[in-house]
Amino acid sequence: MIRPSRQKSRHQLHGRVLLICSLLASALLTPPQRALAGFTEKQLAGFEVTELTGTVSEALSKEKVIEIVDPEGHTEIYTVGLDLAPLGLQPGDEVSLSVLDGLLVDLEASQDQELSFSREDIILPTDMGKLKKGTRVALASGTGRVVKLDRQDGSLSLMGPFGGINNLDVLVTPENDPLEDLKVGEFVDFRLVQPVAVDVRKLPTPARGPSVFTPPLAADLLRSGTTLKAELLESFEITHLHATVTRLLPDQQVLEIEGPEGHNILVTSAVDLNTLRLRPGSNISVDLLDGLVVELRPSTIKALSFERQDVEIAGDFGPVPKGTRVAMATGSAEVVRISRSDRTLSLRGPFGKVHNLDVSKRMPGKAFDELALGDFVEFRFIKPVAIRITPLASR
Repeated sequence: MIRPSRQKSRHQLHGRVLLICSLLASALLTPPQRALAGFTEKQLAGFEVTELTGTVSEALSKEKVIEIVDPEGHTEIYTVGLDLAPLGLQPGDEVSLSVLDGLLVDLEASQDQELSFSREDIILPTDMGKLKKGTRVALASGTGRVVKLDRQDGSLSLMGPFGGINNLDVLVTPENDPLEDLKVGEFVDFRLVQPVAVDVRKLPTPARGPSVFTPPLAADLLRSGTTLKAELLESFEITHLHATVTRLLPDQQVLEIEGPEGHNILVTSAVDLNTLRLRPGSNISVDLLDGLVVELRPSTIKALSFERQDVEIAGDFGPVPKGTRVAMATGSAEVVRISRSDRTLSLRGPFGKVHNLDVSKRMPGKAFDELALGDFVEFRFIKPVAIRITPLASR
């Protein structure tokens, strides 16, 4: 879904929801023969379910629309495939949701260099898995700019005209791979099914205040001979994105970047930072080996903790040479988002930040499959590693 800027005013938020409500109302007039709007049942069945928590900012029961602020501070608007009225949701309520993630079904290079967006809503004529007959589904099309790309797991992030980011799964078939020749920074014409909430649960409001701490940028390299087996990196996925440098520590090959969604990400670098002449504020193109969870178990301690240690890779792994410094993090955290089909997890740590992580395929499935939102876990994960950094002209 194309999300409005996080800096928008309360008045703008309400106006955006009212606009969507008018679009929803007009969708009821959609003729039955256009009910699929060109989307096949197979395409709609390609959704993945994500579990997440959030704070309600608007809930419109009649129109079946909910607007939430997710754990990372993003404002998201979902159509809902169930009756919201019994929940009696009000702004400020905490909820957990089961969401069928946004699915991209058409994508091609665009001749336009301007961002655009249009929306059409339909009523499903038949059951489609968790999407039941009569569910309202939002369809969107327009022109967006690629800001993040992961070919291995078929995901894409597009910047839309409202200043927000579309995080999408891409429907890849043997006959058609829309991501094959795509590059970060390009403009594309798209058609997509927006995320749909298929379950909404009201939660007790947590007594959680804002964190005043920041994660440590530096850590001593363990000199005890501790190394990380390169085989662990086999589960890493490569993500391409544009980012802005926020902090630098070249001597330790560590930098902090702000990604396209406004997240700050601490990464170690397989590239010699001293050769790049970077400084805070520099715009860069980055290829990242995404953060990877290698140990995960339920925690008996309902508190958040974090410790960082740096180790060296024991052998060459693709573009990452032997001896590369890798940051390891251990501690306890709260589960705030789960996607079981693509084995991704979001953990809220003690600094108030949310870590979006892949779960190693080498980890026993039971540890991951039995997790629930709100669980506290003890973890060990490899922080993201930059394997290519290209300075960009400031925009």
